[in-house]
Amino acid sequence: MAFIPVEKEWRFKLDKKQQYILCANHFSYLDIPILGLFPMAFKFVGKSSLAKIPLFGYMYRTLHITVNRSSYRSRARSLVKAREEIQKGHNLGFFPEGGIRLEKYPDMVDFKDGAFKLAVENNVPIIPVTMPDNYHILPDDDLLNIRRKKCRIIYHEPIWPSDNGDEQVKQLKEEVFRVIQTELTTADANDI
Repeated sequence: MAFIPVEKEWRFKLDKKQQYILCANHFSYLDIPILGLFPMAFKFVGKSSLAKIPLFGYMYRTLHITVNRSSYRSRARSLVKAREEIQKGHNLGFFPEGGIRLEKYPDMVDFKDGAFKLAVENNVPIIPVTMPDNYHILPDDDLLNIRRKKCRIIYHEPIWPSDNGDEQVKQLKEEVFRVIQTELTTADANDI
């Protein structure tokens, strides 16, 4: 809607018969619609407060999985619902940082476990997604000032769980974090 040019970079050939979990960095409110450009349908797992937005909120809570991150019960329910959607064959999309929790660009904060537990339990590959420009286009602290700049979205090679159990969840989480953070750091260095 803001006529921002978007450039998609694929680092693998997408298999539309394969089920995926998307995990992306989250520094800007622009991340949500940009992640939605993924060419396969997916259920987004995101904060419940978005369900309060007029019109959009109704569609969001009807089609996607909402979570109140301050409530243990809500987090548990959203994980159960996400598990059900995976078992139905749906793709899922996560911001594994648990919201916009930026401390210093381009450094992400630690990932939550949910997406990685689901991937390991169901042997579903995770596509790390890097959006290095959204923070510069629409910073979280300056929502009224959109800067016109090309927006890149990078879809990295899917990472498959190699085993099951808590150790595999930790390893998968660390690998996805490393892929995205390396890309963010490289992009930031190139922008200087």
